[in-house]
This record gives sequence, C-alpha cells and structure tokens, in this order.
Amino acid sequence: MNKTKTLLKIFTLLFLFSIMHLNVNAQLKENDIYKNAVTFGLYHSFNFTTVVGDFPELKTPSVKQETHLSAPRFTFDIGMSMDYYFNRHVALQMDALFTYNGGHFVKTRTVYNEVGKIEEYEYFTYATSYLQLPLALVFYPKDQIYFSGGGYIGSLIYSQRYHHWYDSNTSKHINDVNPFDYGLVFGMGFSLSYVKIGFQYSYGLSSIVNEPSYDLHHSDYKMVVRWKFASDIRKRKRGF
Repeated sequence: MNKTKTLLKIFTLLFLFSIMHLNVNAQLKENDIYKNAVTFGLYHSFNFTTVVGDFPELKTPSVKQETHLSAPRFTFDIGMSMDYYFNRHVALQMDALFTYNGGHFVKTRTVYNEVGKIEEYEYFTYATSYLQLPLALVFYPKDQIYFSGGGYIGSLIYSQRYHHWYDSNTSKHINDVNPFDYGLVFGMGFSLSYVKIGFQYSYGLSSIVNEPSYDLHHSDYKMVVRWKFASDIRKRKRGF
C-alpha cells in the first residue's frame, strides 16, 4: 500500500513537472517569436485637425476684433510604418508620412459708433502639409491591445490660407509659417496579424506661424490603420 502511494506521488510529480516544462518551453518560443521581430507596411489615417492657441486681437473703444476656431478640417495621412519588437510587450513604432493639417476659422470685427454696433465676419481656412516622422514606444499589456507614446518632427511642404466669400473662394500662400514642426504623439488600439487599428492624438509644441504675436499649435485627432504587408512574427509562428 505504501509503495502504491509512493508511486502515485512520483507519477504526480513527474506529470506536474512535465506540464510546467511544456509551459516554460511555450513561453520561451513565444518570446523568441517576438524578439527582434520587424513588421512593415502601409499607413493611412482619417483626421480631425484643429489649430489651438491665440491670434492677435484688436481692442479699442470703437473696434473689437477676435479670431476663433469654427470647425476642424477633415483630412487624411498616407505613408509607411514599421515596428521593431524588443520582446512580446515592448516595440518601437516608426512612421514616415505625408500629413495634412489646419482648421477653419471665423474672424469677428465689431465696430461701435453713435448709432450702435456693426459686426463683420470673415471666414478662412489654414491648410498646411508636412513630411512627418513620428517615433513612439509601444507597450502591449495584453495580446492585441497596445498603448503608445512618443514624439514627431515635420518639414513643411506647403501652406495656404483660403478666404471664403459669399460667391467665391480665394487663396494665398502663407509666407510666415515655421518651416519645421515638432510635438508629442499618443495612441491606443488593437494589433492583429495583418493590421493594426487605433486612435492617435498629436500636439505641436512649436508655433505654426513664425510671428511673436501668434501662438498657434497643431492639435490633431486621427483614426489610424497600419497594414502589415511584411511580418517576422507571422513567419516565425508558421515555423513553430
């Protein structure tokens, strides 16, 4: 009887040890799948872009002039994206984009006189485009869920100011836009085998207009899709 109990204990210990060994091997293999892995593909996004900050104001006893954001611009980005995985939970995300920014504004001019006041409204749009290079650290607390944070730098491609009149629109180049932009970027979303989908927010730390009287910054909300055309992770999973 004692021998039977002893044998049962031995077999139980051997069974538990084999299960633990299999789990450890599976974890090691999974870590090997992600270690130094690279994914590469196409980036595109749908954006709600705004400009935050202050325009110069005019205030006198007879005239008051203010400018405010009236609506965001609906734009898009397109480019390439690459992820480099240090391990299963941490990766470096690198993008190269053509990005479109700006916002719609209304300038209100109020003139006071002895009869009363006269209000005039001017509607215009700031439209800018940059070659942008975002870089972010990505953390995967669980499979398929990620959080990211980092920064970006951008080089100006073009800048236009569109004036909207009752029966026509006019445009002109903005000469005093800062040729370089930099800021912060944060995101979250889901990562699948062939695509990564998420929401992203970026805020410009540099002023858009290179004038002391202006303090304007990009503030953009984006729904981002990153297609994984090439993936070391997919290849390695097929090999295990």
